[in-house]
Amino acid sequence: MSGSEDSGEEAESDVAEKRGAVSSPLSSERRGIELLRGQVMSLVHQRVWIAHMSPSAQTSAVAKAPLKLELVQLSSILIRHATNAIADLRKDIIKFGWLFIRNDDIMIKNASYVLVAQFIAAFDTPPKIILQAYSSLLKAHHVESRFLVRQALDILLPVLPVRLGHPTNAPQQVSADLTGGGASSGLPTWVLLAKRVLLDHSASLAHTTHVYQLIAGHPSIFFPYRMQFASNLIGILQRMCLTHSATSETRTLALDIMELFLKWHDMLESTRSPSSSTAEGEESHQNDQAHASHEASGNSGNSSTDRHVFNGADASGNPAGNGESSLRPANGNTPAGPDLLMSEARREMIVGLLLRMLCLVFDFALKPNLGPRALDLLSRYLDISKWPPMHLRLTFFERSIQQIEAQGMNQQLVLHVLTVLSTVTAQMQPIWFEEYYGVLAALVKKCVSVDNGQVQKIIATLLKQLYEQAADNERLAESTVVSDLKTHMEGLLSKNLQESQNIYGTLLVLHATSEYM
Repeated sequence: MSGSEDSGEEAESDVAEKRGAVSSPLSSERRGIELLRGQVMSLVHQRVWIAHMSPSAQTSAVAKAPLKLELVQLSSILIRHATNAIADLRKDIIKFGWLFIRNDDIMIKNASYVLVAQFIAAFDTPPKIILQAYSSLLKAHHVESRFLVRQALDILLPVLPVRLGHPTNAPQQVSADLTGGGASSGLPTWVLLAKRVLLDHSASLAHTTHVYQLIAGHPSIFFPYRMQFASNLIGILQRMCLTHSATSETRTLALDIMELFLKWHDMLESTRSPSSSTAEGEESHQNDQAHASHEASGNSGNSSTDRHVFNGADASGNPAGNGESSLRPANGNTPAGPDLLMSEARREMIVGLLLRMLCLVFDFALKPNLGPRALDLLSRYLDISKWPPMHLRLTFFERSIQQIEAQGMNQQLVLHVLTVLSTVTAQMQPIWFEEYYGVLAALVKKCVSVDNGQVQKIIATLLKQLYEQAADNERLAESTVVSDLKTHMEGLLSKNLQESQNIYGTLLVLHATSEYM
């Protein structure tokens, strides 16, 4: 009996120990230490990296592509998270990665580029290998593995200035092709290579999407070389947004590029101090005037499609978009120098594209991850506390409401268009309201009967703006368009109150405009 009791106690003790082990798992740090012990790493070294040192060994060691892909990704993870543990094995690892770059499977090939990028980021690497990997990634364009190409470039790009240094002796042929002669441009090789890909494949968005994503994703790194890419970035926007081949991916990228220009502009403004602003402006003008002049002559056709949205001259009668507009921000601040990065022509083109997408491409505008972001960008590009005021026409809004009206005044679409319109009117000047008062009044009349609370809030806001402008402008106050609007609204409000229709909207309008009735 006592023996059986002892064995039972021992069994219970073993169970308790096992339960304790289960209830107290190893921490992630402890698991990492256990995994990366010398014995384990030696096994991985021999059976993975050494075993694949030659094409013949590769064929016999692992024949299945999915397993090869997993081994490549395992190697990338080890480089990233266990750099010290594999430091002594790095020569065999880079040979392993470089061998798989020649694999026919595009997923394995680009996953190997991720491995090589991780290696370059972690260890000193000969510049020849770095440039070869970077150049190959810039030229990669297969859609199915684009995410791996982008991942590799995102890892590689931040370390290029460190690994390659600056200035870099660019290959003579690359430098000559991009600068129009044999003299060196003084630009880093990695900048020249990116620009070369954009120039060589300017007609193919499929070949350059990942390069544009790279530039948009690293604004700080490309900021010193912004004028090298500004023309390409602006020129490609319309194809990304409005062609039949435009997709959610290309339109998202277009928004990224539009935001990139704002980030670059903010960086440029932050570098300007009262003591250095003039020198900064002069230096920017001297360094970038050639690029701005080239864009003005070479890309004039791209921006002309949206130029009818704006009036053709600035306040001094100079053609709009010459890059040195005499208009000043509404807050009275004077720019430090000519802003060749964000000229009036570029800003007008971007605003025109945003309006066209928001007002006419409803499948884009109503997407929850695209429409609100585009609207926010529009508001930032129109902000009169930061930019000179624009004189926008309302052509897109008229066409949009006509389309919606033909489809039965869909409330969601009406709300969307009015939200965009209110964003525009919030940044407009009195002279603009005077010119387009009749168009605004017509748009309000068409939408005022839509029985939707959010629509009615915007209608009340727009009516208040219109009534305020009329009260402050004698010419408007005496015009028939104002009296017609007031007569129409008074009749409609009276009818709604008598028939108890759209009471919420009626009360909103009365509250907003009662002092002007």
